[in-house]
This record gives sequence, structure tokens and C-alpha cells, in this order.
Amino acid sequence: MRGRRRSRSAGRFLVLLSLSFVWPAVGRADPTLGFLESWPDSGNLHGWSGGASYSNPGHNGVQGPNDGYLVMSRSFVAQLGGMSVQPQYVGRWITAGIKTVQVWLNDVNTLEPLEIHFAIGRFDSFWQYNVGFIPPPNSWAPFTVDLTSSAGFTNIINNGTHTFEGALDSVEVVLFRHDLAPYSKSPDPIQGDVGIDELLLTDVVGVGSHPSSTLRPVELAAPYPNPARGPMTVSMTTFHRGEIRVQIVDALGRVLRQDVLPEAAAGPRQWTWDGRDGAGLRVAAGVYRVRAFSAAGGMSRPIVRLD
Repeated sequence: MRGRRRSRSAGRFLVLLSLSFVWPAVGRADPTLGFLESWPDSGNLHGWSGGASYSNPGHNGVQGPNDGYLVMSRSFVAQLGGMSVQPQYVGRWITAGIKTVQVWLNDVNTLEPLEIHFAIGRFDSFWQYNVGFIPPPNSWAPFTVDLTSSAGFTNIINNGTHTFEGALDSVEVVLFRHDLAPYSKSPDPIQGDVGIDELLLTDVVGVGSHPSSTLRPVELAAPYPNPARGPMTVSMTTFHRGEIRVQIVDALGRVLRQDVLPEAAAGPRQWTWDGRDGAGLRVAAGVYRVRAFSAAGGMSRPIVRLD
């Protein structure tokens, strides 16, 4: 029976990658507000699965040297992501009062241009958080998913019968994956690995403190105006003194523009994009991403340029 369950989970993960078919609904339960999933034991994956390689080193998690964590890896360029259909996540999130998800991420080993997205819903109505999380290199930092509005999500699977709220109150699966805007059913490939730890279902907005880490990633507000024909203002907040790297990236992952904001004290910062690349040429109309990050990590958001 356990072997059959693993096989079915792997198949469902492929649905979220290729989406050439849809599996029937899984059984439902009610998740618990305040549920915290960590991976303290070496080798224990807690039922997370998918097309990537998975491991748990058993040390250097958020809680310290003797704490494990989940690692999702690709040793070659391919889709990077993992999902859970475990009972702790299946069921009625709105009824349970869950408003945010907090997770700690780590760009383990080699530094890669990761943009990790959270996604949630049913196999026939699936929603991806538009904010991409950029983990810091070989360090832990907390990131928060705001579940209070569909405006922050893209409906990447839709059979036409379920709203965002309907999907949240009949959850079948949660997923983390690397993906680049514009968002669609299948994620974008990358070679790399990401550590995941301390996954919390909560009703508290914002990120709390943690004794084992002082890192807090750059918080990137929604660019304005978006879409835009003229200049676009990018506002961000930093929590540590230092410089910030801001990038404009196209749908193929190419960095078209990169500016470095000089070292400054923690606090609000702004950057204005005039719609031009690093050579001073105006970019074509289309979907792009703005990335803002420091040594503590950061975020990405999709942006649209108009003719």
C-alpha cells in the first residue's frame, strides 16, 4: 500500500509539471492552524515527493547543527519542485483560519538564480503565489505567503468551477517550485538545490523573529505602475545594512539590466526603471521580472511593459 501511495503522488506531481491529465480528488481532512512542519531527522522526507531528487542531511537546519531539513535538488537542468498531499495540508484552509504560510529557505551549495514559488489548491484548480522567493546563499531566511487575496496569485490550472477561495477550502496539494514569469502550468527548468525548513501555517501576518538566524530578505513591494509604458517605481525594504542588487530579467531568464544600489542603512529604498536595458535600448513590450536581493536574500515580482 505504501508503494502505491508513493507512485500515485509522483504521478500527481507530474500533473503539475506537464498537466496533460488530472487525477481524481484525494481524501480531505481539516488542517490545523499553527501546524509546523520541520525535518529534524536525517533521511526523513515526511512524504514530500516529485520529480526532483530529495534528501535530508540531518544537520544545519534552521534550529542549528543537529537539525535536519528538506533538500530539493537537480544535478542537471530540469524542473525543480516538490509537493505534499499529506493530511496535514489537505482540507479547508479558510475554515481553519489559515491566512499566511511562513517558510525558511536556503540556497544550499552553489549559488543559483532561484525563484521559489509557493502553490496551493486542487488538482483541477491550482494557484501559484506571484512573489518569487530568492533564498540567501548557504544561509536561512524566512519568507511569507499572503493567502488573504487572489490578487497575489496566478491561476495556473483552472477547470472553470473553482474560485481561489473555493480551492483554499478544498485543498488537495501544496507545492514549492522554481518558476519564472509569465507563470503557466509547467515550471521553468534549472540546475540547483534549495533547502526548505520550518513550514508554518498561521494567521499572523508578517515574519516573526527566530533565535538561530538574524537574516531577513529584502522585501519587494508591488512595482507601480504595472503594467507601464513609462517609468516604473520599484520600492523595497531592507533589514540589514548593505548594498542591494536590482535586476530586470526577461521570460528566458536573461538579465537585461542590473543596477547595484550602494551600501546604506536598513530601511526603505527605491529604484526607478525607465524601460531600458543595460545598453540604454528600450525593451520590447512583454512580461519581465524585477529581482531585488542582498546577501540576506530577496524577492522577485512579474512586471509588464506596454508599447
